[in-house]
Amino acid sequence: MKKNLLVWGSALVLIVMAIFITSSYDKNKSAASSPTQTITSQPEKQPLSDNNAIDITAADKAIDFTLTDLDGRKISLGDYKGKNVYLNFFATWCPPCKAEMPDIEKMYQKYKDNDLVVLAVAVGEDRETVKNFVQKNGYSFKVLLDSDQSVGQQYEISAIPVSVFIDKNGNVVAKRVGALREAEMEQYVKMLVEKNNF
Repeated sequence: MKKNLLVWGSALVLIVMAIFITSSYDKNKSAASSPTQTITSQPEKQPLSDNNAIDITAADKAIDFTLTDLDGRKISLGDYKGKNVYLNFFATWCPPCKAEMPDIEKMYQKYKDNDLVVLAVAVGEDRETVKNFVQKNGYSFKVLLDSDQSVGQQYEISAIPVSVFIDKNGNVVAKRVGALREAEMEQYVKMLVEKNNF
């Protein structure tokens, strides 16, 4: 009788341990494979320095993509070859993203006649949420929807906001993680518009 009790007790302990290990594995696996859980926002007060810049070599070509804008039109990055592109990954729930948006609008208004295109990519959000946000704030630059985060994954976006500056030849000349102050943003934009890209 004691032997049977010991066998059954040991079996029960092993079963409980197996269930615990399996459920922990499934949680970790789903967290790793779910892009919505891996995107975070950078602290708004984060000191911005060259440490936030990501080294880019001259050979880095921007990855082409096609997304839908807020009016349902398909827009490709390749449509803007011959233009300077300020590509910004953001979300409406992200405080640092919201903090830098008015300055992005200023840059767009100031440099749109110098072949600057702003493409703001809303990561992981639905059309209505993003459209309401854009209309409420009166932003006039192009906003694209990356609801499934596929483009964010291609650009290795794990924290937002991220700014990617692309020259007229489709080369990534700079990539910055975290919110940019207006003066920093303007340095990057000027670098694009003043660069001789023929």
